Amino acid sequence: MDKKDKFEVKTHFLMAICGGFLGGYAIFSRMAVFGSAQTANLIELVHSILGNDILEMCLRLGALLIYVGAIIIAVYLEKRSKINLKYLCIALELLAVLIVGMIPATVDPLLSLYPIFFVTAFQWCVFKGALGYFSSTIFSTNNVKQTVVSLMEYLLLDDLEEKQEKLKKAQFFGGTLLSFHIGVALSCFACRIYSIHGIWLAIIILLVNLSYIVYAYNSKEEYILKEYNV
Repeated sequence: MDKKDKFEVKTHFLMAICGGFLGGYAIFSRMAVFGSAQTANLIELVHSILGNDILEMCLRLGALLIYVGAIIIAVYLEKRSKINLKYLCIALELLAVLIVGMIPATVDPLLSLYPIFFVTAFQWCVFKGALGYFSSTIFSTNNVKQTVVSLMEYLLLDDLEEKQEKLKKAQFFGGTLLSFHIGVALSCFACRIYSIHGIWLAIIILLVNLSYIVYAYNSKEEYILKEYNV
């Protein structure tokens, strides 16, 4: 693995830790509302529509629009601007973490997680993967699938070169899963000790990632200069 690949993998794993932390926080401290995806939210949206629960419907529709809006903004900025989206993503997450930690527990959990819906969707678009693999850092379903499929293919294939590629793929997706659930475990401890304010510990994870990116930039490696349009 060359320096560029190592840089991408490390930043991907660090952001997966952050993704796991934010996902775990939402589950543990905001009444099991998962603020990093839309599957459950859309199911509950349909349920609220059929049940004539107007307030619930509006809250869930708002969560959907915020999530979609973050994706639209991320794609637009990627295609039409020269902004460093990795730096922007981390900055937005730091702001979101600060805000959510100040929202009282008495506020509707779905409403309190609006900032998380935004920044996790944005993170999903910015930190897309590494080594040529597309991998989410904010939820696990496809990472589980890719890990299992790659391991099975590794066991079933006869060609040594293909086996090594499948093993490499399994290690990457498995590493993403491990990183994500390290974040979940950290959020579990944080929420037990600090309750809703436990999310502020995510600041440490984000600053570690930011520091690593800045360190790599200051090393003046060619791949970093190209990555950040310097």
